Amino acid sequence: MTKKRGGINRAIRLLYTLALLLVGSAAAQETATLTATFRYLERPPAVQPITPHLDRQFCGSVPIPDERLIINGDNHGLKNVVLYVYTGRRGTVLPDQKRRTETKLLQIKHCRFEPHILLAQKGDTLRVEDHDPVGHNANFQFFNNSALGITRPVGAPWQRSLDESEPAPIPIRCNIHPWMNAYLLVLDHRLAGTSDGDGKLKITGLPVGQTIVFRAFHESATLREVVVNGMAETWEGSRFERVLQAGVNDLGVIGIPASAFTIDRRLDGKAGEK
Repeated sequence: MTKKRGGINRAIRLLYTLALLLVGSAAAQETATLTATFRYLERPPAVQPITPHLDRQFCGSVPIPDERLIINGDNHGLKNVVLYVYTGRRGTVLPDQKRRTETKLLQIKHCRFEPHILLAQKGDTLRVEDHDPVGHNANFQFFNNSALGITRPVGAPWQRSLDESEPAPIPIRCNIHPWMNAYLLVLDHRLAGTSDGDGKLKITGLPVGQTIVFRAFHESATLREVVVNGMAETWEGSRFERVLQAGVNDLGVIGIPASAFTIDRRLDGKAGEK
């Protein structure tokens, strides 16, 4: 009887130890998800589609949106806001990130780049596919990666590795068609998101319980004076800090005033008129 009771006690202690290990492992794996909704605070301006003035027969066959400022007319949601964990000077120190290389695809279709905002991690492969019957030049204005301006035979794909992270989203331009523009953000991690047509974005896998520095970017705005859930905030250098809890953390509605926006008209179709 004594031996049987001892065996039961050992089994109980073993199960208790395993339970503690499982709880500890689950706690270590806890992460946070950040959600936010970006909105244009005033009446949206009228933004006309691009009127191409080069290769008109092809480029003018399909409407080309002016993607520098896309606002949902129903809810003022602001598209193409990029939000990411900032790890630069006085930024966030992240735990070691699991590296998994991916191929990031940038397509050229109907005289525009798709997607307009491309997120990547150091070590990924950048692949460019050109589906148009007219010539294009994809000019990547890198800071840390080697400079790149690619003119390829019509329809020829191309790829290269992204060996370094970049300090901010870098512009992609077509030197032949001046309205064609996009942005590529190369980070040391994948903790980034881009707002959709309703102004909503989500970032998953964020660390819990530490101060995280976030940086926001929109190509046509200086994101400094903002309104978060009705309260004015100042984001120095487009940065702000939050401490996140496990699970979903909703920043709520982030309003951007009209005064924050400027658009360089030199990039529209008329800039290349001949």
